[in-house]
Amino acid sequence: MVGNFRRLRGLRDLLPEDTCKLNHVVSIVRLLFKLYGYEEIITPTIESFELLAAKSGEEIRHRMYVFEDLGGRRVALRPEMTASVARFFINNLLSYPKPVRLGYVANCFRYDEPQFGRYREFWQGGFELLGSSNPEADVEILEIADELMSRLGFKNHYFKISHIGVLKGFLSDFEVDEKDQNHFMNLLDRSRFDEAFNYLSSLGLSEEAIKTVRKLCSLKGRFSNTLFDKAYKLLLKSPSSLSSLQDFREILKLCSSINLLDKFIIDFSFARGLEYYTGIIFEFYVPNFRLALGGGGRYDRLIELFGGPPTPAVGFSPGLDRIILAMEAENISFKYDFLRGVHLISIDRSVLPYSLKVAKKFRDAGIPVVLEVLRRGLRRALSHASSQRAPYAVIIGGREYEKNIIILKDLDKGEQYMLSVEEAIRLLRNKYNLG
Repeated sequence: MVGNFRRLRGLRDLLPEDTCKLNHVVSIVRLLFKLYGYEEIITPTIESFELLAAKSGEEIRHRMYVFEDLGGRRVALRPEMTASVARFFINNLLSYPKPVRLGYVANCFRYDEPQFGRYREFWQGGFELLGSSNPEADVEILEIADELMSRLGFKNHYFKISHIGVLKGFLSDFEVDEKDQNHFMNLLDRSRFDEAFNYLSSLGLSEEAIKTVRKLCSLKGRFSNTLFDKAYKLLLKSPSSLSSLQDFREILKLCSSINLLDKFIIDFSFARGLEYYTGIIFEFYVPNFRLALGGGGRYDRLIELFGGPPTPAVGFSPGLDRIILAMEAENISFKYDFLRGVHLISIDRSVLPYSLKVAKKFRDAGIPVVLEVLRRGLRRALSHASSQRAPYAVIIGGREYEKNIIILKDLDKGEQYMLSVEEAIRLLRNKYNLG
């Protein structure tokens, strides 16, 4: 082993090509910020533990990096971004006209067991729409998620979707308190169904009510009137559930107008591992890749819980690391916004001042330049430039300096030309499509 230190388990070093892939996905996220009117924000990586733990869910609370800072405060690394966005809104944007659309790109941390697609530091994007309770806000978030996947090159992505208010409304109408509801949802989220229904029994819920919940949780499939009619008949004794079911149906009806409905798989047993959801919840997937690539939902009471005014909200977060893995699995190409630099080689030290001036003129014209700084001989310097996939090399020696010219070598074709600096700039700007 070289050196005494290694990176911590579950964390990653991103090589240049990995960083380029991440930047490509981030560039599409930021394009959608612009197209849909979301303003990007940055929040601290560290927040108070109480804020992050308040509605994060049992599993996430146990996986947070928690510590005491030098001021004796209990703080944590953010495990996700929604709580931070809610805090940001309360601290900074209460006077802003509604709705408020916020976007972010952030690294988050959870002390999970490292495995494929699950890291202890990971990257998320996010779109949060605050201030509207209307179904068109939910549809906008679903549309953005779909648009992100399409623009990244996915062809067969689909959504698993439900409305958490349907289940929670039923349990509330049968006097199951919020803490017990959250525990039940957490068990569903981890697919521990028998344990979940046994837990309801332990609360004293009637067998008839438990049977109804079981039947409701068995309802899944593509949208159909039959599916919703079955749910409606099961929930006749629960006004809260019926209200949520109607809201869900209205959202789906609007989604049909933009051809989203065929991408949805409805699953009334679906629950996400966060306690703040109040309305629709969803995750999105691609075939032959078992992990969700992102998800989101409606959280109408979180801002009020944190001391702000009642503020309905809905949002979603794409998992950028998993999206990259899925793109690699599906052989989707990455478009790197990276101009490979012209390598500038000085034949001897006497021409260095001239070479530096040439490099600056190139860069001022938007042409990237990589300067040879190891003073290798011409042959080795050209070999290195080729290994870096440089398209061109600029060679400057004493004769070039005296004549105020350069040698431009096309490393792919092996051809070279003697040009003035201005001629070289015009040629390269054309080659680099710089206008």
